Amino acid sequence: MGKIGDYKDSFLEVVWIARNTLSTFWFWFPIIYMAYVIFQLWLMFFVSPLTLAILPVTLIIYGVRLEEKRVKSRYGLNKTKRLKTLRTMGAAPEALDDAEWKVEKAVEQYEKLLKEHKREKKE
Repeated sequence: MGKIGDYKDSFLEVVWIARNTLSTFWFWFPIIYMAYVIFQLWLMFFVSPLTLAILPVTLIIYGVRLEEKRVKSRYGLNKTKRLKTLRTMGAAPEALDDAEWKVEKAVEQYEKLLKEHKREKKE
């Protein structure tokens, strides 16, 4: 029974040391740093810099499109009706004359709304 108990104690000691060693930051720091260095070298030699620019460019384009949609919906600029044309070679649909958005009218309405809002605050 003495040898089994000694073996059990030494095994638990080894497990305790391994657990404490593997759970420290300083054990993993050189491994993570080396993985970072290898990844950077791989990027340097096997990936084109233009490839790395694709993701940010697509995110920028997507963000600009979302911002444009948000502004159009906020100020009502997307209320123009368009007809489809028969010309299909890169021609955009032509707008209807009576359904075009008049920016001047929108600005005048906005100024009137601001004046009414100021009057309401004064009262």
